[in-house]
Amino acid sequence: MYSMLDPFPSKLLKEVLPEVIDPLLTIINSSLLLGYVPKTFKLAVIKPLIKKSQLDPKELVNYRPISNLPFLSKILKKVVSSQLYSFLEKNGICEDFQSGFRPYHSTETALLRVTNDLLLSSDRGCISLLVLLDLSAAFDTIDHTILLHRLEHFVGINGSALAWFKSYLYDRHQFVAVNEEVSYRSQVQYGVPQGSVLGPLLFMLYMLPLGDIIRKHGVSFHCYADDTQLYISSQPGETYQFEKLTECIVDIKNWMTSNFLLLNSEKNRGVNYRT
Repeated sequence: MYSMLDPFPSKLLKEVLPEVIDPLLTIINSSLLLGYVPKTFKLAVIKPLIKKSQLDPKELVNYRPISNLPFLSKILKKVVSSQLYSFLEKNGICEDFQSGFRPYHSTETALLRVTNDLLLSSDRGCISLLVLLDLSAAFDTIDHTILLHRLEHFVGINGSALAWFKSYLYDRHQFVAVNEEVSYRSQVQYGVPQGSVLGPLLFMLYMLPLGDIIRKHGVSFHCYADDTQLYISSQPGETYQFEKLTECIVDIKNWMTSNFLLLNSEKNRGVNYRT
């Protein structure tokens, strides 16, 4: 997608890439070595896009704010996300039951795993209770201080790499563009950009402690993006086991509150599964 922040179309840059590759590499490498993101790379144009074509365009809640950034900024983030993901995979830091934002971890893998677990429980004569949790504006409420703490203490990022993420998150600005109209520029104090390759990966790392909270209660789960599926099974005469799920949800709500995340009460729901 062409950004109005670019001095010329990215298509033209691609055509002359062999002639400008060395200066581009110098910019990218200098940013990584110095732990600094140029200010011009942190200005985003917000494009409100309708979530689904059948939704009412007059309702603001039906739009998703997509951050459109300069072309060079996208290249830099692609490089960082590739290196970060390699580091996560090499050190086994990713949540095992987190689908989305990762190769070979799609909606299909999430659906297959949960469906298979429920069917196996049903074959054993168990009753299963499935609770679907959804977050409201999850990407927009991420606290930068907490995210940097996750990167340093949960992921193990330090030195110039941690300095780069600090520079990337702080002093960001954005404005909204609709048709030919633009808004004033405002500073971004929370959240990570939607529509970028790095934003979803940072969100996944922000959510890392959630898995341990759920496992502590002996509840099965699978996450996809900002959706979490909790489920537990028991024999018909042992439905008191479902109390674990209730206690787990209370802990999840408390954790999310302290991390500036909000469950979407309109979409959260439970399903009793038995065949």
